[in-house]
Amino acid sequence: MLLLVVGVASAYVIRAARTPTGVPAPPATISAPASPSASPSASRTPSATPTPTPTPTPVLRPKPTVSSAAPSSAAPTPKATPSPSAPATPTPDRSLKKNSLYRIDLAGTSASCRLKVEDPRPPLKNSALAPYLREVVDCLVKSFKKPLADQGFELAKPKIKTYRTSVSTPCGKYGEDAAPAYYCSATETIYWPQNSDDGDEAYTFARLGYVGLTAHEFGHHLQSVTGMLTNYGVDYYGESSKKKHYEMSRRLELQAQCFEGVFLTTVRKSIDFDDADREELLTWHGFTGDEDPPKSRKPDHGTSKAQQKWLERGLDSGDFGECNTWTASSSSVK
Repeated sequence: MLLLVVGVASAYVIRAARTPTGVPAPPATISAPASPSASPSASRTPSATPTPTPTPTPVLRPKPTVSSAAPSSAAPTPKATPSPSAPATPTPDRSLKKNSLYRIDLAGTSASCRLKVEDPRPPLKNSALAPYLREVVDCLVKSFKKPLADQGFELAKPKIKTYRTSVSTPCGKYGEDAAPAYYCSATETIYWPQNSDDGDEAYTFARLGYVGLTAHEFGHHLQSVTGMLTNYGVDYYGESSKKKHYEMSRRLELQAQCFEGVFLTTVRKSIDFDDADREELLTWHGFTGDEDPPKSRKPDHGTSKAQQKWLERGLDSGDFGECNTWTASSSSVK
């Protein structure tokens, strides 16, 4: 059996001068940029391919015996009225290009979450960080659980693990400086360094920084739940071209960016999302592109322009079908 373990890290660290830093992981890993003095600490091995459920063997019931005797004069037994059967759970498409997730259009809908947006901005106390991130995850699950179930997907709640210094996972060892957050599908956990919201080099430049970054990492969880991460891993290791590897990584990351936008527009009333929030998010992602310093940064997350574009696609549509980066042109995922 082919085993795949996929670890995904977010790319969004902003310097006070709006200059993000980072060194992405080598081709066989998916990682966020590190600071100039740090090397990436998260490596990725493929995630486990789900074992197909065995088809149950049908039980053959014997046919009733037909008697040749004369018919009985007893009154016939009335037939039982069959009870209506529950609707069958659909079998979802788990491929990258035609995934059943793309059938979910939440445009015009509104999910309500009692989610307090943290303001003033950074940092949260370390003791308050994990509880708050769990509140954001609860809101994400509440918003998407039923729509996914309608397509045959079971949305489990990912865990939150905050840490200091470093943490070892099946997806690799994560440090505290390489990226502000990571997702590992093997443990269905979002890993979050406690110091990532300290100082000026942080996603908390935006009022919705915590919410947006959590939604991005949750986007990778959706990719895992719907089978896309598994198929990504298979295709990635079946491809020898480094150029193709980078393009595939960008498609994965930009899709999570779009999923973030779908969530934000779905809960816009609960979090008082307005034009100022939109502008802050776009400004934030205007300094996290592959074209930004340092020069050693590899093209695996997309340019600032591409990140902004795919975020806006989710924000403007509320439609997962608009987030299909796998059928998009190569020029739109640079």
